[in-house]
Amino acid sequence: MIAASAAASAPAAAATIIIGPGQSIQRAVNHARPGDTILLKPGVYHQSVLIRTNGITLRGSGASSGGTVLKPPKTVPNNLCNASFGPAGICILARDVTSQGVVIKQVRNDTVTGLAVTGFAGNGVFGYGTSGMTVTEVAAVNDGGYGISRFDSTRTLFARDIASGNSEAGFYVGDSPDADTVVRDNVATGNQSGIFVRHAREVQVFGNLLTGNCQGIFVLDDGQPGGAGNVTITGNRVVGNNKLCPAGGDTPVTFQGGGILLLGATHTTVAANRVAGNAGKQLNSGGIVVVSAQGLTHGSNPDFDTIAANRAHRDQPADLLWDGSGTGVHFAGNRCGTSIPGGLCH
Repeated sequence: MIAASAAASAPAAAATIIIGPGQSIQRAVNHARPGDTILLKPGVYHQSVLIRTNGITLRGSGASSGGTVLKPPKTVPNNLCNASFGPAGICILARDVTSQGVVIKQVRNDTVTGLAVTGFAGNGVFGYGTSGMTVTEVAAVNDGGYGISRFDSTRTLFARDIASGNSEAGFYVGDSPDADTVVRDNVATGNQSGIFVRHAREVQVFGNLLTGNCQGIFVLDDGQPGGAGNVTITGNRVVGNNKLCPAGGDTPVTFQGGGILLLGATHTTVAANRVAGNAGKQLNSGGIVVVSAQGLTHGSNPDFDTIAANRAHRDQPADLLWDGSGTGVHFAGNRCGTSIPGGLCH
């Protein structure tokens, strides 16, 4: 009897649920248990998916046109995520959250991989109140909000993804004092910002290619308590981000021609990046720009930031720009042609 009881109480083995075009991804998600994988066959799926179960893997058959492509349905489901944050391709939402957006219980260890999400009025892949969310080898294209994003979350990985033509940031990390997030080896083109870190700390950004955006990489203290910073930005290529974005949404003023912008970021390191050909006449314009957020958002000065060993060339109005604010701001070993003020290049 003891052996029989033990067998009866043992957890079920993880399952793989295979879905093809015309079948409901949401129904499979709703029936999945922690550890299960939902495998999507190649094809176009006109669906919007909400995940609130721990440990689900949503795996497509590739992010190309011949793989798995998620597009908006004729009628977007009226669920909590879409109603609160706008129509999303895939939403990973806290298991318990108040009507004011306070996370009571996180959703944990969900993965989205190997598919394309395109044309949604809101966000491509969106996480809120998550822990251990992973998004890899996903293409988010021409979505009306963020491409791939997460709010009020921790322990996130965005890796080997593509974000292109999204109306807001391609990759977004926000509202997380302990973000513990890695954004690596991604490509962002033609978005408002390629990678945007706002009101968040403990973020690593490395090995990414940012080109054709209004701003390549942007770290912002928007004036909320806790500020933004403790970000490490290394080994990225930030080239020709010369798209024009009028003020509105995530841009407090008109943006164009920005490589890497620290606007009130503190305790942040920008090192060993290649920055070139970012040109404009706006607040953000230039190669690597370090400025105070006090006048614009009532945020912080850029205290204890380090800008070191970067290669920056052909940026306008200069390769390195610093407004002189902040305590402990350090420039060292940067190979560049021009700086404001002078003397920051070596």
